[in-house]
Amino acid sequence: MNLRQPARAGSFYEAAPTSCKHHACNLVEAVTVDPGLPKTVYGGLVPHAGWVYSGPLAAKTLKTLLGSGKVHTVVLFGADHCGTVRTGEVYDSGVWRTPMGDVPIDETLAAAIIKAAPLLLRANPEAHKNEHSLEVQIPLLQAIDPAIKIVPIGVPPNEHAAAIGQAVGKVLASEFPGVVVVGSSDLTHHGGHFPSPGGKGITGVKWTEANDRRMLDLIEKMQAEKIVEEAYQHGNACGAGAIAATTAACKAMGATEGLCLGYTNSYRIIHQQYPDEPDETTVGYASVVFA
Repeated sequence: MNLRQPARAGSFYEAAPTSCKHHACNLVEAVTVDPGLPKTVYGGLVPHAGWVYSGPLAAKTLKTLLGSGKVHTVVLFGADHCGTVRTGEVYDSGVWRTPMGDVPIDETLAAAIIKAAPLLLRANPEAHKNEHSLEVQIPLLQAIDPAIKIVPIGVPPNEHAAAIGQAVGKVLASEFPGVVVVGSSDLTHHGGHFPSPGGKGITGVKWTEANDRRMLDLIEKMQAEKIVEEAYQHGNACGAGAIAATTAACKAMGATEGLCLGYTNSYRIIHQQYPDEPDETTVGYASVVFA
């Protein structure tokens, strides 16, 4: 049986089971789902930094999607920080372990996805071994629904990303009710250890926020085919493939718009908590659902 061990427990989130569960549950419990949202939501986007930065927005997306109790499986589209993703890389069997326990793969759904588009998707659990973009979401899912199943899929930021998502969305729309799609990506990385084309200090922060708005405009309009090129030209997503795939999948499932539930960045978070902190690193985070 495939067993994925946690690679980032103890850095991005707590490794101790009690501490991990406490933090995850607190993040989820702090979310109030907007009652004014459309009745049907097909999927969404989450950021994937350490929980102290992106946890609240990730929890907002996930609780909004799963809060009804009608979802039994989450298809997760992940980024490729490790250079191991060549096509749609599906973790097709076994379990993902977290400090809170094991989460099973929905093997029936995984097999159906691969069968539907074998030129775009393949079984490759090894591609997920060290990638953190999906790992940091799993304890949050457990905090919402301990019985949840998952199908993790790594997506490369290339011209096939939207087609990968569309293929998955068609399978879900035709055969698998009770499944939502979640894509994981942070937005612009600016300043600090990253390039600073927008300048220093608050000038760079405002530039980053404007750069992120370019990407969010495409997401809200569900223009999946433009997302990877936008990120390539403007550097405003580290998981552009995951964003494009999620947007395309949700469109195939029936979504017509992306709704941004919240946006912030690491600079705003750090300087709110530690006003004298000199770090100018600014990484954008957004919570989005597709309805």
